[in-house]
Amino acid sequence: MNRKPRILVIGGLAAGPSAASKAKRINKDADVILIERTKYISYGICEIPYYLTGEYKDDNNLVVYSPAKLQKEKNVTVWTETEVESIDRRNKTIRVKDHKNGIRRKEEYDKLIITTGSNPRQLPFMNHTMKNVFTIKELSRAYELHNYIKQHKPKNAVIIGGGYIGIEMAEALKHLEINVTLIHRRKYPLSNIDENSGKLLLTALQSNGVHFVPESDVKSFGTGTNNLVKTVVTGNGVFNTDLVIVAIGVVPNVAVASEAGVEVGRLGGIKTDVKQRTNEDDIFAAGDCCEVRNLITRKPSYIPLATVASKMAWTAGENAAGGTAVFKGAIRNIALRVFEFEVSRVGLTIKEAEEAGYEVITETIEAPSRIVGMPGTARVTVTYVADKKSGRLVGATLIGKDGAVHRGNVLAAMIQMGATVKDISNLDMMYAPPFSPLWDPVLVAANQTLKKL
Repeated sequence: MNRKPRILVIGGLAAGPSAASKAKRINKDADVILIERTKYISYGICEIPYYLTGEYKDDNNLVVYSPAKLQKEKNVTVWTETEVESIDRRNKTIRVKDHKNGIRRKEEYDKLIITTGSNPRQLPFMNHTMKNVFTIKELSRAYELHNYIKQHKPKNAVIIGGGYIGIEMAEALKHLEINVTLIHRRKYPLSNIDENSGKLLLTALQSNGVHFVPESDVKSFGTGTNNLVKTVVTGNGVFNTDLVIVAIGVVPNVAVASEAGVEVGRLGGIKTDVKQRTNEDDIFAAGDCCEVRNLITRKPSYIPLATVASKMAWTAGENAAGGTAVFKGAIRNIALRVFEFEVSRVGLTIKEAEEAGYEVITETIEAPSRIVGMPGTARVTVTYVADKKSGRLVGATLIGKDGAVHRGNVLAAMIQMGATVKDISNLDMMYAPPFSPLWDPVLVAANQTLKKL
């Protein structure tokens, strides 16, 4: 009797469950198994800062699918606390260690999908014995951080890294009435941000009591009793602390794949084709462990976002099960809240556009989010990054207290479609006093940019 086709999926955060579910949906006869080294699968990382503040009330909502729920609703077998130690491409087997009982064993596959995600960047002097040093990447660490704050009630915190996670954590800790020092290697929050937007973000942080330390590298930690870090030593001073959050970015988790001969690209992520197939016909990959084709530059990029990971995973899952799906690529489309401000950042930054070879022109405008005089009206600052030769919009940053994020989504769609600034200036935007003025900020920015083209 013929054996069922066996599809193994390594990794259970965002991409893994999506790939496994899609594979099972395409081929109901396949034996689909999801393998995850931790206790948890399918949970939200982006929600963690708001879980810590209590805005996200029920911590059970952090987990979208428990292993039991995924098995029941999607008919996918789930092995948690099971680590894949190696892949044998020639014999189509993997070696796993079951941490619940300490047993190692081999498992066969017909198709393999690698969704091992990313790892948080570490400082060279960090170690697991430092009880009050945390990264924001795994759900178990989020629970530990929540419990630490609840039990020890820290008064002072140092956050290392002024990117998206660092900024969101600064807001979260200030909400908990903890004094926050935010140490960043750049002059302004976020990386490669234009000066106007950077100044607005800096003002938002400082006006809410965050001590921002720019252009500073962390040299070491000073530890006290019980393996607690008491000081953070930088080139710009020493800062006392009761809690340290390290948020200096992530790197693709490709160790197992790379050791097996799966090809890794220049940016450190697994290389795949439009079907999410690797250099090995029977091995697919998706999510933060992969590089992705940037739809603006047409070159490999590293875009570790859950939205992108899920789309890659659907493609990988369908094709591993015999389908013909295609994933053409993505652009960066990110939003965050900085206290009372909304921030939307889409496409390329000025620096990225220049490095990609575009002849860059930029324009920054301020315009009201609604009809002046309507309740809730606020100024929105919009910065466009355009290619002078083609007239194409390749990036944008929007900051304001009202309406910045959803306008960013409009621009993300236009950028993904290859729209020019002229195309955007011709958009029929809504005009309704409670929502938008006659000339929406998106149109004002486009019309001003056209003058430079």
